[in-house]
Amino acid sequence: MISKKCCIIAMVTLMSILTLTGCSTMLKNPMKYILSQDETRQDNSDNETTSESADDNKDDSNSEPDIRVYGTEDNTDYSIDGMLAIAKDINSDMNNKDVKGVVLVLNKKYSEDVRYFLSLTVKDDKPLVIIPYDYNNGSPDYKVTQAKEYINKDFDKTDSANNQLPEGFFVNVNDYMIFDIADTKRLDNIDIVYDYVGIDADALYKNMYLNDAIVIVSSTADGELSEELSEAVSGKNAGIVVVSCSEDVYMKGDFADCGDNIFYTDMSPTKARIMLVLLLDNKSDSGTFKNAFTRRRV
Repeated sequence: MISKKCCIIAMVTLMSILTLTGCSTMLKNPMKYILSQDETRQDNSDNETTSESADDNKDDSNSEPDIRVYGTEDNTDYSIDGMLAIAKDINSDMNNKDVKGVVLVLNKKYSEDVRYFLSLTVKDDKPLVIIPYDYNNGSPDYKVTQAKEYINKDFDKTDSANNQLPEGFFVNVNDYMIFDIADTKRLDNIDIVYDYVGIDADALYKNMYLNDAIVIVSSTADGELSEELSEAVSGKNAGIVVVSCSEDVYMKGDFADCGDNIFYTDMSPTKARIMLVLLLDNKSDSGTFKNAFTRRRV
């Protein structure tokens, strides 16, 4: 009996010791496990927040449209091929979905011709703001800032009623036709010849033979060409001839029977050359040439 009783007492004592040991462990830090779960949950929450913030920042940076600026320094090439390069760069920007628009600063002396070239080669789907500028006045940065403000309002469609183009600025507007210059590497070099009595006929014949086209500036009151020039442009080897004359002469003159290769216009000589090189590059037919240069008289 004593032996059995002792065994029972020993077992009870052992269980008590084990129970007390477990409680002691919990009493040392009874919230440790729960706090660890909270810390993990907080860490996960922080990570999720950080991840969301990073994603938000990434989306904002990638989707923020920008405005491209050209011509802040007076080093632009204003030749025909220079204009082609400008138009290609701007077209590349306009095809970029992240670009709001383009600001182009131009030397005042050449700005009108460049504007005309761009109106024929750059679509006006997005704003292209052109700033004729005298670089002798220093940096055009303040004008660029004004142009950017205009583009931002135009793009966001905010304050449209009050979004006035700054004085002296221009926005590209397409002419009646647009030329695709995506595959154009260079444009023909077209000479401008000023007509006068006694003009060097030999040099003129050579010019007509070497070039596919020529622009002639008439100096007479009725737009008629000198005898030497008339003979040269009517020869069998003559290419396309565009005669630039004053608006008054152009509107009053009778130029209907000048032949299939001679077209009169009141465009300035430089603008006539721009239209001519683009028509040649486009391999236009005689009807298109006639419409391009004489459509105001129709």
